This record gives sequence, C-alpha cells and structure tokens, in this order.
Amino acid sequence: MDIALTPSVEDYLKTIYEISKEKRVVRIKDIADKLKVKASSVANAVKILASKNLLVHEHYGYIELTDQGIAVGRELYERHLVLYRFLNQVLQLDPDISREDACAIEHHLHSETVDRIVKLLDFISAAPNNKPQWIIKFRKFLDTGINECRYAKTLDKLEVGKTAVIKSINLKGGLKKRLMDMGITKGEKIKVIKKAPLGDPIEFSVKGYNISLRRSEAKEIEIEEEKDDATINGQ
Repeated sequence: MDIALTPSVEDYLKTIYEISKEKRVVRIKDIADKLKVKASSVANAVKILASKNLLVHEHYGYIELTDQGIAVGRELYERHLVLYRFLNQVLQLDPDISREDACAIEHHLHSETVDRIVKLLDFISAAPNNKPQWIIKFRKFLDTGINECRYAKTLDKLEVGKTAVIKSINLKGGLKKRLMDMGITKGEKIKVIKKAPLGDPIEFSVKGYNISLRRSEAKEIEIEEEKDDATINGQ
C-alpha cells in the first residue's frame, strides 16, 4: 500500500470496505455506528479519503469507494483478518481480545511480518483438522499448566535397552489402529530391543511381545523416557 494514511484514517477506510461488502450503499451514519464515533469525525475522514481518490462522496449522499479505494480497503481488511486469526488460533486468545489487539497492531507491522504470519497460518492449515499437535499441546498447557513439551521425544530416538512410556500416537486411521492392536497404546511401556544397522526397522518389546516398526512409524509416537532402565514383563 503506497498511499500514506494515518492509522485512524486506515480504520475508516477498512470500515467502509467492510460495510460495502454487506450493504449496497454506505452512509456516514453506518460508519459512525460501526466505529462508535461522531458523524463529524467520519465526515472529516471521508474528506481526507476523497482527497486521495479513494472514495467519492457527494454532500449528504452515499459513499462509494473508487477502484483504488476498494484495493486498499481490501488489503487493510485482509491484514486485519490475518492478525485476528494469528491471535485467536495460534495464541489462543479470546475472540474479543483478538479483534481488539488486531486493530491495535495492524497499522504498525512491516509487510514482511504480516506475510510471514500468513505463511505460518498456511503451514498450520495443512495439519489434520487445522490443528497440529503443538497447538493442541499449547491449548492444554494454557488450560492445565501441563507442559507436554518437557517429554516431547519420539520413539525413534530411544536408545537400545532403554524403556519409555507412550504419551501419544500422532497417526490416523488404519495405521494407528494397527499399532494399537499390536499393544502400542497411550500409557504403555515400551523397550528398544535392537535396531537394524541403518536404524530401520527397529525392534521393540511391549506387553511381553517383540514387534518391529519402521523408523517413520516410530517417529510419530511421542514418549517419556524412564529415568531408570525398567524392564517390561521380566525382559
């Protein structure tokens, strides 16, 4: 956005754009009601925006954004949505707080910062149900104070002869069911028996049985390693 606008005037333009998405016409009163300001304040902002060729407004008439006004308004609106999503979905803040803080910071961030936030949100949205495991763990930490990152170690990193407790299985569908049928369930102890020369597959002992897993499968199982080398069922 190359047009120099103050944060206050940007808010007016963004609001006009939002209202124009919902209504066929935009009036001074609509803007004043939405922003909870006086009509005289809106009128002053409208004059500034008109002087920059961002809108057209006849005296006591409707407000209409120009093509340039639509483009700039859309950019401001989308920036606000990005920041709202980041605050609400990633930082897990209350919707009202997220909305308020997005308005407070959206005028002061470098465009590269906003672009990086967009990329982060795109990265997160690729996870199943738009909720990667670390966000789920963060929500749990906020709600309970339990920081599961303290034992965020995966089964493929467990050394031969060591025992761990299974904390979560980050797999879905048939593969997860197959592992659970083999005895790999949350809370169960598992011990590394041996690893192939190249580290794949890996042989484990669980519930008195020896099973082999591919490294890629073991990598999706989070564990908490036991401090002492406890045995499983006498092994």
